[in-house]
Amino acid sequence: MAGEKSDEEIFASVLDTWKHGIDVHDTTEIGSAFAEDAIFQGGHPDPVRGRDAVVAYYDPEPLTGVEYEIIDARRSADNVIVGYATAHFEFPGHTPTVHRHVTMVLERTGQQWLIGHYHVSLIPAPH
Repeated sequence: MAGEKSDEEIFASVLDTWKHGIDVHDTTEIGSAFAEDAIFQGGHPDPVRGRDAVVAYYDPEPLTGVEYEIIDARRSADNVIVGYATAHFEFPGHTPTVHRHVTMVLERTGQQWLIGHYHVSLIPAPH
């Protein structure tokens, strides 16, 4: 659409909301980045569905921040962007930073882009 941000800019905007919520431990803000019926596969073994489940996932998490780098973002349909990034999750104290890949499928509802699917995977160790 004319004048619309690039796919990567849209993905970064959604990631920025998610990141800021994590950085300040505002689970409502984190949840605002997700669709009401989002499918979420975080660091726990079982996926969950829905914004409320995402908020519950992040509520007890002792994260102190996250940094990300976008690897790719592309539109697979007019109202769908698939994004792939590295995420570096920070914890309090001497707990090591956890490095993961995150894949997100963004869905446009009206003028708003929300995470409809979120999946975390390990970053393979170098050989």
